[in-house]
Amino acid sequence: MAKKFNLKINNQKELQTLARVESIYNINYDELNIDGKEKEELIKYENDITFHREKSMQHIFKFSRAIYEANQIFAKKGVGTFNIWIEKIGIDRDSANIAIRKYKLYLETENRGLIEPKKVLTLTNRTIKALTGQKKSEFSEAEVIEVITAENSSEKLKEIEERKEIVKLKNTNEKKAFLLREKIRRQHQINKLKEEIRVIENELQEIKKSER
Repeated sequence: MAKKFNLKINNQKELQTLARVESIYNINYDELNIDGKEKEELIKYENDITFHREKSMQHIFKFSRAIYEANQIFAKKGVGTFNIWIEKIGIDRDSANIAIRKYKLYLETENRGLIEPKKVLTLTNRTIKALTGQKKSEFSEAEVIEVITAENSSEKLKEIEERKEIVKLKNTNEKKAFLLREKIRRQHQINKLKEEIRVIENELQEIKKSER
């Protein structure tokens, strides 16, 4: 006799498997003491956050590119025309400046093929300013890549800046020690010259006495 399968039970299990909602980040909600409806809601939020974060990245990219390319056009026009334009469309200068720097850094990383360029779009304003501002020459290419690719770019930037400060302090201390040694050496030279001058003056005095 052919073996009969319990199709009802199998179908129920299949439906349960299909209906089961899994974390897209492999989060173990049991460890967090979360199950049931709360788990389903949190997994839904995982998906919502991921979706909107990706959309936000697209918006940041397109926004930065538009500001950058608009600035390229106004660069050929009169001074201050770009600022007038961005004010007309309701964008403050700092936001426009950050967008331009961000997209420029994005292009640089893309052209060099060094890293995933869109990671630049996730950098904070402070990080963008540090890597593209007046002190950008203080950062090596390797350090820039290190910051951009770090899980926490802000912390990595802080770490590198602190490391540089320690080096500066070390160099300052070394310079201070050198200058102190140089001061002592020059002082010895001055004392020696003073002694030589004193001897010369004594000889001159003796000559004057002999001429009387």
